[in-house]
Amino acid sequence: MLWKNRVFVRLFAAYGLSTLGDWFDFIAVSVLLGFHWQADPMTMALLPLMYAGPGMVLGQLAGIAADRWNKLRLMVATDLLRAALTLLMTQAPDPGWLFLFILLRSCSSVFHTPAQQALTRHAVPPEQLLQAASWNGTVFQAGKVLGPLLGGTAAAYASPAVCLHANAVSFLVSALLLLSIGMVEEGRSASAGPSEKPPLREAWQEGWRVLWGSRVLLASTLFSLLAMLAIQLIDAQFTTILREKAVGHPELVGWSVSAVGAGALLAMAWLTRRKEIASYGWPLGGGILLIGLMFGWVGLLRPGAGIQWPLAAAFLGGIGTGLTFVCSQYVRQKETPAEAIGRVTGILDSLTSGVFLIAPLLGGLMITALGSAQTFVLVGAVIGAVGLGGILFQSVIWGKKQETKAANAEESA
Repeated sequence: MLWKNRVFVRLFAAYGLSTLGDWFDFIAVSVLLGFHWQADPMTMALLPLMYAGPGMVLGQLAGIAADRWNKLRLMVATDLLRAALTLLMTQAPDPGWLFLFILLRSCSSVFHTPAQQALTRHAVPPEQLLQAASWNGTVFQAGKVLGPLLGGTAAAYASPAVCLHANAVSFLVSALLLLSIGMVEEGRSASAGPSEKPPLREAWQEGWRVLWGSRVLLASTLFSLLAMLAIQLIDAQFTTILREKAVGHPELVGWSVSAVGAGALLAMAWLTRRKEIASYGWPLGGGILLIGLMFGWVGLLRPGAGIQWPLAAAFLGGIGTGLTFVCSQYVRQKETPAEAIGRVTGILDSLTSGVFLIAPLLGGLMITALGSAQTFVLVGAVIGAVGLGGILFQSVIWGKKQETKAANAEESA
């Protein structure tokens, strides 16, 4: 049983604390810049760059480090460093110093994720990887729903410094939980000696070879990146479209975010009850199809049609988001060799960070050129068609997975 795995339980608790603390932190920084320091729009626009930029630059190096160094020690070191930098953020006298501390802390955070993914791969048996990915996704979505609510309340009624201190404490408690794990046996590649470490360039190339050499892993990565691109293209523009479709209902902005979170939690809760995903086309293709339906549905709504329809569309898209998120995490864990999971995670993190930085700008240009409704319909139609194609042609796209299943069935017979 997954919950009897003491290593995973402590990893899960540490991850949950860090996730909740991160949302406290993000809200605090936004309030501090926007309300306390009255930062101009250009300064606010630099904030996502401070968070996501290091992932794009250092993600692949962090993946190599996770595969070469002791993963548990790396995670503890990054937690302690992030706690110290978060405390320094409370003493920042102006936005320049605050951005410097955020940038340094983001650089540290880049090294934590590949190590956490790699350690999970070593600590969790293959038959429990889907449950582990589902529960990690569930706590991420729960933090996304509760974190802004609690963080915004604390920042408004106390101060942003309270939220920052809460995040620092979460990092310290996370480090203590990780230290309580003790020694974890980390498997090694059969071709590598006990102390053999390939050169840095060779290790980097090997990570890309693993990704390009696996048909299942590459196809799943492309589908998950496409889903992320679509979400980030439109996500920041939901306020714009709701302003047109639901005049006089500004509360729909927050309610829609909650509806997406509720749909994602429902999908993840369903996946926690399953032991494996037999065919990747259904959750990845189906998830992207549902996200496309959400965008197209909202784009086609007539003004004043009723607030229930945007919420229903958001809930449907949330289900798609949950399916896509969990399945992409599961494929990464299941299809990547244990000794390369850190490098593959680092590569995917760098690509994801690039999407986070580029997609909102591209979405803004599309809205300006085409209008919000037309952009929502166009993006929804394109990614919906891709998702439908993933379902209909899954045996072609994920052929290796289907062949493996067939071979296993023949052996069992």
